[in-house]
Amino acid sequence: MNETRQPASAPSSPPPSAPAPTSAPARIWTPLDLINWTKSFFEKKGIEQPRLEAELLLAEVLGCARIRLYVDFERVVSAEHLATFRDYVKRRGEKREPLQYIIGNAQFIDLKIKVSPATLIPRPETEILAVWASDRLKEIQLKTPVSESAEAPTSLVPRVLDMCTGTGCIALYLASKHPTAHVVGTDLSADALAMANENAKAHTLESRVVFLQGDLFDALKTTYEKDPFDVIVTNPPYVDETTRATLQPEVRDFEPALALFAGEGGTAIARRILSECDAWLKPGGHLGLEFGAGQHEIIQDLAAATGIFDDIVIERDGGKLPRFLLARKKKAY
Repeated sequence: MNETRQPASAPSSPPPSAPAPTSAPARIWTPLDLINWTKSFFEKKGIEQPRLEAELLLAEVLGCARIRLYVDFERVVSAEHLATFRDYVKRRGEKREPLQYIIGNAQFIDLKIKVSPATLIPRPETEILAVWASDRLKEIQLKTPVSESAEAPTSLVPRVLDMCTGTGCIALYLASKHPTAHVVGTDLSADALAMANENAKAHTLESRVVFLQGDLFDALKTTYEKDPFDVIVTNPPYVDETTRATLQPEVRDFEPALALFAGEGGTAIARRILSECDAWLKPGGHLGLEFGAGQHEIIQDLAAATGIFDDIVIERDGGKLPRFLLARKKKAY
């Protein structure tokens, strides 16, 4: 008799000896892998210094110096650090948020300065202005007679004003280099001054710098009305309001408009400072003012028109562009 064979059915589960199915292992990322990948990504997004910014972001995430990224180039980056780094890279590359706001600080000469969207990010150009002011204070101190008492008379203490102080970077740099100087920083923004005070505490300079809120010289009234300064240094808003749309997204979309823009082609605040500084600057005192591209002839003419200066110089920045008015007030006029 013929038998009818039934087709074998598939087993309902793998045999006991079969290995359990597994997902593909997650990729292992090392610092060098992350730097190279991020550099390529940032290049496509138009970031000007892609490798440097990749290194700075990763060093911040890992809590190490940039050099350690290459010394420990084979270390495995943890999932937690990797998630944070990916977020930072997305914010920088896709949203174009400034690197300094992402990591919360910026380097200013030899000081690490806290920054936030309430403050302008310190620029390398402004370091030139800070060093110039420091050199003027050195000159003043060298000419000051040595006092026999433990404390120098108030009239012999060099006095410096950092107007539109923002993060306080210039004021704090000067205070750190000149412990006997009396340093005052002013700003219209209460949020910026809160950050300046944070920076002062971070560098244990809060007892050496006074921060005051107000509109330019108005911040000094009642407190410093009869006490003019040896040096006034200022990096005021100087970007032409009509150029807003042409600015890089990092600047236009993130930095505070109050610290950036000024009317009259960007010179409105500088005009006020030049017209009002006479009462606040000692005879023989120095004024250092940063200004924008293409403004040097206007600023120089405005300074000359005041009639109070006997030495007016336009100094260039690291890119060889006219950037600073450096002027000395006449000793008598």
